[in-house]
Amino acid sequence: MFDIINLILLIVVIFILIMLRSVLGRRTGQEKPVIIDFDEPKSKAAETAQEEDVDSLIEIHEDEKNISSYLSELRYLEKSLSGFNLKYFKEGATKAYEMILIGHSEEDHKTLNSLLGKELYDDFKASIDARNEAAQKLEYSMIKVSELQIDDIKIEKNIASITCSINADTSSIISEFKDDEKSTKRNSAKTKEVWTFSKNLKSKDPNWKVIAISRLN
Repeated sequence: MFDIINLILLIVVIFILIMLRSVLGRRTGQEKPVIIDFDEPKSKAAETAQEEDVDSLIEIHEDEKNISSYLSELRYLEKSLSGFNLKYFKEGATKAYEMILIGHSEEDHKTLNSLLGKELYDDFKASIDARNEAAQKLEYSMIKVSELQIDDIKIEKNIASITCSINADTSSIISEFKDDEKSTKRNSAKTKEVWTFSKNLKSKDPNWKVIAISRLN
């Protein structure tokens, strides 16, 4: 009798486990990571169910000759920053580019402050203030980084800086309210810019911050 009861209980436990597995779901290995922390390994990144068009993925052009001249700096970064990887840095830099442009358009000062150096943040804030004074609103309908490549890597007194050339396609709309009338201007552009990301290797802040932006076109 005792054995029969144990057998029944075992069957019930197995059935409950099967149901829980079905309800909670399983990792398929196809989940898409969202990388905001540049140093965070892909396996530990937060996940989202949002799917992206394969055509929208960044094309990473590796200049092997250029990168080979920074091998000692890359080794130092890998040693100093847990999980640092050049590929994930580029993915993070691409994500930061999108977040900063969107943060500028949506007046998201928290995001801008977390991703920009102080002087550059002040410049973005002044741009937002000027836009508000002109009763303008900026909206992006598309931000697509088509190419990102490393131009320079420097490490001085625990401050690392990585300079990147970024080619992107953007589409935006500027709305302006004047005399109770609304006018809109659409703009599509192919931009070529140089962004410099910086990080204090002793800081607990996981984010690299953009400290300089220069436009090439």
